[in-house]
Amino acid sequence: MNVMNAKVEPTIEHGGTCHTYFMIPKEAMRTETDGSYLEYVAEFEIAAGSHLEPHRHDTHEFYYVLKGKALMQIGADKREVTPGDLIHIPANEVHSIAPVGGPVRCLAFAASFLPPGGAGTEAEKAELPT
Repeated sequence: MNVMNAKVEPTIEHGGTCHTYFMIPKEAMRTETDGSYLEYVAEFEIAAGSHLEPHRHDTHEFYYVLKGKALMQIGADKREVTPGDLIHIPANEVHSIAPVGGPVRCLAFAASFLPPGGAGTEAEKAELPT
């Protein structure tokens, strides 16, 4: 599971006026995401005691944890994630997230390969390995 965090050394840019904390360096995902488009940017919240059903879709999806803790699962890989973590979910990987304790709130965005015409509004339900 690829979980990144902005707790990295900054890159000094724009004549020294900007300290950039790259969670994904420039050009690092060009090959994997070539031919995609930005499908969406949104925040989502999952209530305590609930979970996002396991599913997959043809997108590189990213969850940035804003508030709360959660158990993230991508394929057979499980990990607790906390505020400041950026989780990369590769295209077509089965994934799910469940709050630990209270609710979890995340920023989500996706680079998609789905065709036009309403595709992507419903993800394909899938089973996670145990």
